[in-house]
Amino acid sequence: MQIKTLRRWNNALHRDIGYLCFGMTLIYAISGIVLNHFKSGDFLHPDYSKSFREYTVPLPKAGNADQTYVFSVLDKLHERDHYKSYITGEGYVQIFLTNGSVYVDLTNGQAQLETKTTRYVIKEFNMLHYNNLKKFYTWFSDLFAAGLITLAITGLFILRGKNGIIGRGAWLTAIGIIIPALFLIFYM
Repeated sequence: MQIKTLRRWNNALHRDIGYLCFGMTLIYAISGIVLNHFKSGDFLHPDYSKSFREYTVPLPKAGNADQTYVFSVLDKLHERDHYKSYITGEGYVQIFLTNGSVYVDLTNGQAQLETKTTRYVIKEFNMLHYNNLKKFYTWFSDLFAAGLITLAITGLFILRGKNGIIGRGAWLTAIGIIIPALFLIFYM
């Protein structure tokens, strides 16, 4: 086969696989950024954000927190519709909600409402990135990975001459290999 024909096939393969991989590449890239920053502590959780509000609530009349007291606290905070359950401990009650929780210090009546808000789209992207789906998705993600490998290899041969793999492209490819290798050497 002639070099010209090989180059034409290479470019067509690179183009078409690039189109096929576009959506998943964006999903993995966006999810990867979120997961990287979650691991570094910038986010408390990658799938939802948390907000906190402080309140002062009345102390229980009988000295212990029962369900009546819990509902009175939730009524004050306008969260009764989100009630799930509660637990009591030495000097506190924690009320679990569908979208967070309320912690009440029974010694002073200080309450903290924690509200979780789902990061829609990001949560779904993370689910794909973590691969928490069925076996079929594992095969799909393996095909995507093979597509990325093919894109990387065919991309080396798109350009010719001084900007191609035997010129500037060789230097850029070497840098792209050396940088992750340096991270492995210095951080492992």
